[in-house]
Amino acid sequence: MRRRYHVRAPGVLYLLLVLAVGFVAANRPGNLLVWVFAAMLSGVLLSGILSGWPLMRLRVRRRVPATGVVGEPLVLRYEVSQGSRAWSAFAVSVRELRVGPHGAAPAPAFVRHVGPRETVVAESVAWPARRGALRFGPFRAETAFPFGLIGKSVRFDDEAECLVLPRARALRPGVLRELAGEGRAGAASRPRIGPGSDFLGLREYRPGDSIRSVAWRRSSAGGELAVIERSMDAPPRVGVVLDLRRPTGALRVEGGPSRARELEEDAIVLAASLLQAAASEGMETSLAVLGLPGPAAGARAGRRQLERELCALAALDLDAPRDASAMVAELGARTSVIVVHVDRADLSVGGPASAHLVAGQLRAMSVDSEDGAR
Repeated sequence: MRRRYHVRAPGVLYLLLVLAVGFVAANRPGNLLVWVFAAMLSGVLLSGILSGWPLMRLRVRRRVPATGVVGEPLVLRYEVSQGSRAWSAFAVSVRELRVGPHGAAPAPAFVRHVGPRETVVAESVAWPARRGALRFGPFRAETAFPFGLIGKSVRFDDEAECLVLPRARALRPGVLRELAGEGRAGAASRPRIGPGSDFLGLREYRPGDSIRSVAWRRSSAGGELAVIERSMDAPPRVGVVLDLRRPTGALRVEGGPSRARELEEDAIVLAASLLQAAASEGMETSLAVLGLPGPAAGARAGRRQLERELCALAALDLDAPRDASAMVAELGARTSVIVVHVDRADLSVGGPASAHLVAGQLRAMSVDSEDGAR
C-alpha cells in the first residue's frame, strides 16, 4: 500500500489565500487578522492531517467475476473495511488505475461512511469492449473529506483478471434447423429406466429405482420386485468447427489486416451464436478449432458445456502461429457438422454432409444488427 496527499486546484487557491492573510497579519498585527489566519490554518490541518488519519487503517478487497461478456456490464465489488476502533472514514471513492488491454476504466465506486470495525461493499461497472483476458491493475481509495481541499489516497497494488466471452447473437428462427438438418441431427436411443419410447427389458429392483418403473404383474408372479427398462431419445447433436488455419495476413479480404482481424472476430462470434442457439434448443454441442489450440471435449448438452465452449472461444489468441495442416477429427455418424470459415469456404473440411458458413454471413443470420446488439 502507498499513501499520498493530493492538493487540488481549490486547495491551491485556499493555501495561497492563507499565505496572503498570514503575510498581512504578520505585517499589521491585529486580533481580527490573527484569528482569521488561525481559523484558516486550522482548516488546512483539519482537511489534510486529521482527516487523512482514518485512511491509515483502511483496507479494500476487490472482487472480480471470473467471466464477463462483450458489451454487457461487468460488476466489480469492493469490500471497504475500517480497521480502526475509533476512527470512521467518510466519502471514500475507489478508483481503478489501469484496465486493459480491451476495456475502459469503470466509474469510481463510492462509499459514504465506513464506521470503526465495519465493512461496506461498494460496486462499480465496467464495459468490456473485446473478448479475451481483461486485466485489472492497481487501484486506490481516496477521499477529500471534509472540505475538498486536500485529497488523501491509499494505493493497493493488487491485480486481477477476468475472461471476457464473445457476445453470442440471436439467430433468425429456423436457421439452425436448416443448417443442421433433421436427418443428420436426428435423435438416437439409449437405455434409461423410466418413461421412454421403447421397451428394453426387465431386471431386478435396486435401491434408488423409481416406484413408477416397477413391473407389478411380473413382481407379483415371481415374488421379487422387477423394474422395467426403457429407452430414451438422445437429443440431436451439432458439432461446430471454426476454421482458423490461415493467418490473419494470408486471408483474402479487402481492407487490409484490420478488416481481416475484424472478420476473424466475426467468425468467432458466429461460432458462439451457433453453439448458444443449439444449446437453447436442447441439442448436444461440440466445438473444434482448426489452426489454434482448442477444446477436445466430446459432445454434451447443458449450460456448463456451453460455458466451456464459450471460454475456449474467448481464450483464442489470434496472434499465435497457425497450424495449416489441422483437420477435423471424427465427430460421429449422427452429428451435424457446421463449419465456420473466415474469408472463403473450404469444402474439404468436415465431410460432404457438412454445412459451410463464412464470417460475412453473421449479420444476415442475426435477428439484430451489430448496432442493435450494443
